[in-house]
Amino acid sequence: MINQRERTGALLVAASAVCFSFTAVFAKLAYAGHVNLTTLLFARFILAALVIWAVIACSRQSAATARRELGAYFFLALLGYGIATSCLFASLRLIPASLASMLLYTHPALVAAGEVLFYRRPLTGNKTAALVMSAAGLLMVLGTAAGKVSLPGVLLALGASLSYAAYLLLGNRVLDHNDHSLAATGYVLGFAALGFGLYGLFSGQLDFGFQFSGWIWITALAVVATVMAIILLYAALTRIEAGRAAIISTLEPVLTVIMSALIFRERLGPWQVTGGLLVLTAIMVLHVKPPVKGEVELH
Repeated sequence: MINQRERTGALLVAASAVCFSFTAVFAKLAYAGHVNLTTLLFARFILAALVIWAVIACSRQSAATARRELGAYFFLALLGYGIATSCLFASLRLIPASLASMLLYTHPALVAAGEVLFYRRPLTGNKTAALVMSAAGLLMVLGTAAGKVSLPGVLLALGASLSYAAYLLLGNRVLDHNDHSLAATGYVLGFAALGFGLYGLFSGQLDFGFQFSGWIWITALAVVATVMAIILLYAALTRIEAGRAAIISTLEPVLTVIMSALIFRERLGPWQVTGGLLVLTAIMVLHVKPPVKGEVELH
């Protein structure tokens, strides 16, 4: 039976997924306010980093241990917030947010494959089934979208998924022995902001002459879809195991699809919906743990 602590954890994961689901929506609304990609990402990460460090300071958490991993955090920023986020946000200018979100959510299967290839972890029945379902779902989504959506947009979204999978594989190794995940996130966000700031400065792409509405959506993206989402998820992971959290987090792309339909009038065909459901089912299968022999599972 689920106790109160686990129930609270599940609610916190769901709340985090709701916050994360606004990412693509806020980005598209910022684009409508004439914010360019580099400025959007720089502003998002500098605001988010400032808020995270303010939270750390108020909670009096120590960041001393986290400082030892600065080199690793730089590469995490490059993969997760540099390459992956750039690819995802660039794809949002070319393909529907709902499609981009579904393509991004193929990353759990890629992580499972990476664990087998690079960490020599066993290829279990769960992982095999998840990989097959994810591949089938991806083929259904892309097969029905062929010729109807931008191919570069699709490739960018898949590039985001691949980069994010690499980020998670590296992040798991770095954070396994680090109890200061919030401080680690602060460093990663800071490196991401620095990178986009320097790139924008030297390329001349930092442009703050956009509409005031752009600031509203940038702030919402930084505070709601970044900081609040991360803090809620960390709070949840102290109360619920990561596998269950990952399953509940599949709410994110579902909510993105629903909001995209309501706000942007985006519509998916039945085959795309079916393919998306297969991808989400693959994530659930991936995190289902077989019962231990002799153990009775209560519901």
